[in-house]
Amino acid sequence: MKKTISMMMALAVAGTMAAPAMAVNDEPMVIAPAPNTQSQQAQMKIVIKGKTMPVQTISVNGCTMAPVRAIAEALGFKVTWNADRSININNGKMQSDLRIGDNSYVVYTAVEGMAGMSAPFSLGSAPIIKNNTAYVPIDLFVPLFGNDPATVKTSGDTITIDPDAKTEDGDSSQIPNLLTAHDSLAELAKAVGFDIKAPTVPAGYEADAYIDISGELAEVFYVKGDDTLVYRVSRGEGDNSGDYNTYSSKKTVDVNGVSVELRGNDKVNVAVWSNGGFAHSVLSEQGIAEADVIAAVNSVC
Repeated sequence: MKKTISMMMALAVAGTMAAPAMAVNDEPMVIAPAPNTQSQQAQMKIVIKGKTMPVQTISVNGCTMAPVRAIAEALGFKVTWNADRSININNGKMQSDLRIGDNSYVVYTAVEGMAGMSAPFSLGSAPIIKNNTAYVPIDLFVPLFGNDPATVKTSGDTITIDPDAKTEDGDSSQIPNLLTAHDSLAELAKAVGFDIKAPTVPAGYEADAYIDISGELAEVFYVKGDDTLVYRVSRGEGDNSGDYNTYSSKKTVDVNGVSVELRGNDKVNVAVWSNGGFAHSVLSEQGIAEADVIAAVNSVC
C-alpha cells in the first residue's frame, strides 16, 4: 500500500497539511472568559494506566470535561500554550490545537514529513476556562488515539482512558470522521455520491491516494518529491480545508466569477472557494504559484 495511505490509515485521520504553532510558554493563562453556559461539578473519577487522577471534572451541557494539562500529560502529551492563544497537545504521533470557546476540533499527525488531518468535528462543548484552568471534553482523546470508542469508557462514576483499548464486537458507539481509501477517482465519486473532476495540478505532481471522510468529503492526494498537494471537495459552502495555520498573506481573487481565497507565505499554501453548491480547497505544504491555483479552479468549475 502506498506510503500516504498506509500512514493515514494507521492514524485513522484524513489527509491535509498543518504545522504546530510556535510555543511561547507552557504555563496556564486565562486566554478568554468561559462561555456563558451552565456548568456544574461532576462527580466523576478518571483512571489512566490504572491510576486515579487527582482532578476535578465538570459537566457542561451534559459533556464531561477535565483539565487538559493534567489528563494530556498523564497520557504522554506535551501541552503548549501558543502565541495565538491556542493550546497545542502533542504526543509525537498525533496532536490537536484547542481554542477556548470554539467547538470545532481537528486532530492531525505530529510525525515529521507526513501529512494527515481530520475533518473538523464537534464535541459536546468547546474548551473553556474555569478557575484559571482549561477544560476539554474527555471524548477528544478518542480521535487522538485512533478513533476507537473503547479508548474512553464510562462505568458508573468512573471514566477510564485506555489508548490500547479495542472495541468489542457489538459495540454501537459511533466513530467520527471515518476514513476510506479508494483505488480510483470513479470509486471515490461513488462513495461520496457526487461527480468529482480531477483538478489541473502543477507539472510533476502525480495522483497518489483517493480518500473519503465519512462518505461526505472527498480528497485527492498528489505527490511531487517531498510535497503533497491535497484537493478537497464536499457539498455545501465555506472552508473545508481543515487548515488553521496563520500565513503572512491572505487575499481574494476572482476566477471567471468564482471568488477564491488565497492564503500563504511566499506562495499559495491554501486556496478555498465555493461554486455550484460545493466547497473546494487546494492545499500545498511547500506552496504553489497563484497561476497554478487559477488553473485548478478553472478545471473543476
